[in-house]
Amino acid sequence: MMYFHFKGCGACIQMEKTTFKDKNVIPFFNTNFINFEVNTLEDNAAEILKIHNVRMQPTFLFFDPNGNELHKMVGFFSPQEFQEQATNAVKNTMNLSNYKKLYSLGKREPDFLFDYAYMLRDAFELDSTLVNEYLNSIDKEDYKQEKNIKFIYEFCIYNFSIFLPYNNPRFEFMLNNKELFYTRFDSVQVKARIIWILDFAIHKAIDENDEQTFRQGIQAIKDFDRGESYNFKELDGRITGTIGKNQVLYAMLCYYDKMGDRSNYSIALNQYLSKLWDDADALNNFAWDTYEKAKENETEKIQAGLKSVVRSIELDNIYKSNDTYAWLLYKSGKKEKALIQAQKAIEIAKKNSKNYRETSKLIELIESEK
Repeated sequence: MMYFHFKGCGACIQMEKTTFKDKNVIPFFNTNFINFEVNTLEDNAAEILKIHNVRMQPTFLFFDPNGNELHKMVGFFSPQEFQEQATNAVKNTMNLSNYKKLYSLGKREPDFLFDYAYMLRDAFELDSTLVNEYLNSIDKEDYKQEKNIKFIYEFCIYNFSIFLPYNNPRFEFMLNNKELFYTRFDSVQVKARIIWILDFAIHKAIDENDEQTFRQGIQAIKDFDRGESYNFKELDGRITGTIGKNQVLYAMLCYYDKMGDRSNYSIALNQYLSKLWDDADALNNFAWDTYEKAKENETEKIQAGLKSVVRSIELDNIYKSNDTYAWLLYKSGKKEKALIQAQKAIEIAKKNSKNYRETSKLIELIESEK
């Protein structure tokens, strides 16, 4: 067994403090495996990582006596999970290598695909093709089975990718039967996944001028748009994304902008900012989004961004809002004001021990253009 890790890796530390010290794990691994560790930050690690295609830590690779890779695991595992997977690694019918072989030979039974999906998840190699292959292999009435409800919830969005997009039958099942998911998972997280998929579909429809999907998505997302933001949590509780407030208003703003409807755009913009007016963080996020997306000649957008970030600073005079203000001033062509504002941002950062590297880059940029 080869254990790939590096100093400071959170999941590695967690494994070393808990699973590796388990009274059952220690004798099991010392009896059944020759165990090696690879510090991926050492000078000679790069070639080893390349040979074994290791991209994340911790990674655990299991080999037979001839050096053939049998099994792969990525991430943190409890003592029981770790020992069970290691046991499977030495069973020719239960390891990842054998499942890959059988899949390549055309094996597609539902139970096999289900197990294979979780094996690939644990190896950090899962893609949407296999998830949908499994769900296509079962009848629609089987979606309500406990294991399939969990499967749909877990893999509708995986590793920042939407595996079950809008108009996919399994997403429609989740949307139309959300109460089934509410009783089994945190209802806020069920809503976060539904909103994430709907929001992506809406903005994709805007980009592609797909009026029908846009209108359908807007209608569907209205049931979840209650003027609050949603933190997206992974199954282990980590927050890996945030869906902003007032999704419908923001989508309409983007729609009118794309359509070139300046009159309705201005109305929607004022409505949207009024909703955010007492939320410093949301105002700053809007301002930074404006900096990133607005063109230099789009005066109305830039002015709206400036207005929102000034209000954000009024509510909470923190470093990131002052930094946003400096960058927006620069984009608006007010370089001297931007320079002064950048220096203010750095003063606030120093007082609060914040990293101000990006603001320093702005100052260097302005100075180079004089």
